[in-house]
Amino acid sequence: MIKLYFKQAVHLLKENRLLSIISIAGTAFAIAMIMVIVITLRAGISPMAPENNRDRMLLVKSIRCASKSNERWKSHGPMSYTTAKECFKKLTTPEAVSVTGYSADEMLASLPAGDKVSCDVKQVDAAYWRVFDFAFLSGNSFTEADFESGLPRVVVTAEIARKLFGTTDAVGKTLLLNHAEYTVVGVVKNVSQLTEGAYAQAWIPFTSTNLTDDTWSNGIMGSMRVYILARSTADFSAIRQECNRLRLLYNTTLTDYQVEYMNQPDTYFISSYRYSANNLPDVKGAVITLIVSMAILLLVPAINLSGLTLSRMRKRLPEIGVRKAFGATRSELMIQVLSENLLLTLLGGAVGLVLSYASTILLSDMLFGSVMSASMNGTNTVSASLLFSPQVFLLALLFCLVLNLLSAGIPAWRSTHTTIVDALNQR
Repeated sequence: MIKLYFKQAVHLLKENRLLSIISIAGTAFAIAMIMVIVITLRAGISPMAPENNRDRMLLVKSIRCASKSNERWKSHGPMSYTTAKECFKKLTTPEAVSVTGYSADEMLASLPAGDKVSCDVKQVDAAYWRVFDFAFLSGNSFTEADFESGLPRVVVTAEIARKLFGTTDAVGKTLLLNHAEYTVVGVVKNVSQLTEGAYAQAWIPFTSTNLTDDTWSNGIMGSMRVYILARSTADFSAIRQECNRLRLLYNTTLTDYQVEYMNQPDTYFISSYRYSANNLPDVKGAVITLIVSMAILLLVPAINLSGLTLSRMRKRLPEIGVRKAFGATRSELMIQVLSENLLLTLLGGAVGLVLSYASTILLSDMLFGSVMSASMNGTNTVSASLLFSPQVFLLALLFCLVLNLLSAGIPAWRSTHTTIVDALNQR
């Protein structure tokens, strides 16, 4: 029976090619737009190398420094290293806590007698390499002892290693970063700018520079952010409670100011909606907007396709009447019509899925770009795991099924409830 339905569906495709092309194109564009939204959202919250632990990570990008004597005076922005140590490095619940520079800074990398290469450099601590999961091609990260001693050590990407040394086997060699000499201790795979916390082209201990001296508001504010790796998501509540306890303890040591977290630490999902230092993200509103947008993208083509389906069903009323006269039940006729329309929908879904992948790859800079990433040298490389995942495929298939029910269900129900006489007379 299924084979018969398939043959009939193929025959219908060939019988009216224009309507078939319109149906497939409408489905394809709907699926493509929805999948681009899903992929763009996943790029900011789903685990992807080297941020493979996003699902159990918490972030503190900025804090609020408020005056104890003047409630109207507030300063928002990154924290100082002192604040990070007192409020977060003393945490005992997480697996690891890393303090890093706020973002990657552009520096000139070169050999003593070689050409200079523009390079995005992130200043980090030794715990950084436990929080993020980098793929080392050679060597390893700098150690805790290197960090504490402020030794000039650097980890570079394969791209920078090849540009400077012609090979990724660069461990032990030296390079200049803004004319300061650093020794290469490790080479890692290139990192996409989509992984904001892990992205850079070179990583150095911030103790080897004067980054920690960049402070204000009595040393409370500075240029640092914090990444917290929990042992499991079940620890998030305990980590937040411990963070707040350390904050209150830290505030007792401050004379004029106090530190506020603004509902942080954030998960990656919440962090993606925190657009500024003093912004409290409206996650509920963002989710509602996302759901409404996807529903509109799904319903508009469904309404158009239902009109096309109804037009086809009217032409097939005599066929339905004959089948009913020979004993076909309404459920059998419904299954046949839905099965035939499902083939059209699946074809459109497959085309839409391919179109969404092509759009994501070709338009990655437009879809994933930001003001910060636009000034950097890396690329918004989309990983295969971000595109080709079981969740994305099943979601696309679900959209196809829903679109099929919306566009063909009502016309099929109306046609199968037509009497035999009216069907034979096309009424």
